[in-house]
Amino acid sequence: MLLFCGRRLLLRIEGRSMQPTLEPGDRVLVRRLGRDPTPSLGSVVVTWHPQRSKLRLIKRLKSVEETGLWLLGDNPAESIDSRQLGAVPTKLLIGEVVGRLLRGRSEQGR
Repeated sequence: MLLFCGRRLLLRIEGRSMQPTLEPGDRVLVRRLGRDPTPSLGSVVVTWHPQRSKLRLIKRLKSVEETGLWLLGDNPAESIDSRQLGAVPTKLLIGEVVGRLLRGRSEQGR
């Protein structure tokens, strides 16, 4: 699910890589970052996948290196992140998560 709200995106979580912080079905509000992105270390960010151009990644920003962003999932057993992909180029950064909407009761059984 994708909803454009000016400089904000509303995205639905589909995987388990960010559990327990984010659960499948949760929705997150993402603040788009401008040309000079400056997310805080430890924040949850959304980037384009470096090898699959139509896939987005949502991960925690561990560090910023010369080669790009070092991103880790909160659930290492379920996460494909910088441990496998290496640093993600900064130019692939979409934005920073600024809010979360929990799954509705009617969606929890799905």
